[in-house]
Amino acid sequence: MIAMMRWLNLCGLGWALSLTMSVSVVNTGVAQRVCGLPAAATCGHQHTACGAGLEGIPVDANTHIGPPAWYTPDAPRDATVIVNYNGFPEEAMLAFYYAVDIWSVLLTSDVTVRIDAFWTDLGAGALAQAGPSNLHQNFANAPISDTYYPAALANALADEDLSEQSDLECTFNSTANWYLGTDGNTPVGTYDFVTAALHELAHGFGFIGSAYYTNGFGFLGTANIPYPYDHFTETQDSIALLDLPNGSQTLGAALTSDHVYWNGANGMEGVGGGRPRLYAPANYQVGSSYSHLNEATYSPGTPNSLMTPGLNTAESNHNPGPALLGMFVDIGWVIGGCQILEVEIGEQSACNPDSDTYTQALVLTYQAPPTTGLIQVNGSLFSLGDSPQTIVLTGLPSDGQAVHLDIGFTANSECSVFIPQAFTAPASCYCLTDLSENGLTEVQDLLLLLADFGCLVGCEGDVNGDDASNVEDVLAVLSAFGSSCP
Repeated sequence: MIAMMRWLNLCGLGWALSLTMSVSVVNTGVAQRVCGLPAAATCGHQHTACGAGLEGIPVDANTHIGPPAWYTPDAPRDATVIVNYNGFPEEAMLAFYYAVDIWSVLLTSDVTVRIDAFWTDLGAGALAQAGPSNLHQNFANAPISDTYYPAALANALADEDLSEQSDLECTFNSTANWYLGTDGNTPVGTYDFVTAALHELAHGFGFIGSAYYTNGFGFLGTANIPYPYDHFTETQDSIALLDLPNGSQTLGAALTSDHVYWNGANGMEGVGGGRPRLYAPANYQVGSSYSHLNEATYSPGTPNSLMTPGLNTAESNHNPGPALLGMFVDIGWVIGGCQILEVEIGEQSACNPDSDTYTQALVLTYQAPPTTGLIQVNGSLFSLGDSPQTIVLTGLPSDGQAVHLDIGFTANSECSVFIPQAFTAPASCYCLTDLSENGLTEVQDLLLLLADFGCLVGCEGDVNGDDASNVEDVLAVLSAFGSSCP
């Protein structure tokens, strides 16, 4: 190992036909760069950022899944991505940009994501390889300490660019039988490039674990430091893989058990309950095992098929799927930019008889709010706090009517929500015209008003709230004359 002060390069976490790779690790304690993932190399257990690979399956699936519904031409892009293309033909550039643009709508980062993309001959069978260029630990806002986060995710969490290098690298085989269109109508016998690009970019953004298996022994960690992915993996019996002895046959048996699962709450929600099942065949496959979803569980044409280790010909999937997006939320990504996720109707006060008003508490849960501006609720402004944030509406009229809620951020008008008939106001608790407070509007109230008639400030006969006792108050009393009060 070569001691360095800042970085350690990580290249070539790939999607390929039988691709094996190795890495060399430089221990730093701040950020690491893992370098050199050549095809057909052996991956050493002390440096386990081995490639996430894909087996090309030359059997036509004839399936297509379109992009997410929220991917539209006018949808806000919540991440800015710059791609440095190397040797790409124009048609391939357009297809890769399409995949990048889908991710830019889904992922949220205020730090520009930089990608190096290469178009070159990877040899027979290899489809592509990709991975984060840098790993960072113990940075500001890191959700889990002593854990290597892929550069793009680390930058998003830290809200600053933590390294001068690119954030991820993708290499695609120039000799593969690609379909380079973006419509998903992949002809028989060809591999859909957009699908491959979405898959590889996911590895570069963080869908990658650090597990490695050799001669019956299992290992986790690059220089013994896990990735965020590793914190959410467990056995069939719900034992965390990180709790198993590192470098042991016990961990090795788990990695080849065919029963490794994801226990993150959002990933579990993405499969409709239960646990997403990871790919962990008895015959450990470098580049495929562990860092993919199970092929048999999520077959071509199903919503969560993008991150399985096999890509069929005539199969296209332009949607990351709910499981992958949920797993990304588990490891720290914010999906979908600024959103008001939930509005909980809190405590409502009783009607105040002195003002015939009440207060209503709301609990707002939101993500990726603007860094400036205020929260606006039905025209009232409130300082921006931390989610979930409690807001109390005051001086609301007690009229027994349904109340609509219009909630948003002044600095981002698109980040808002309208909830019709969110709650009901309490009934009125007094009559303004009942000056005698005997429950009726009658002659005694009119006499009290006339005794105060002409008053301009602090008037006891003020019925309509204009601070004066005048003709308008008399008319209000006459209009309510004979009626009872609540």
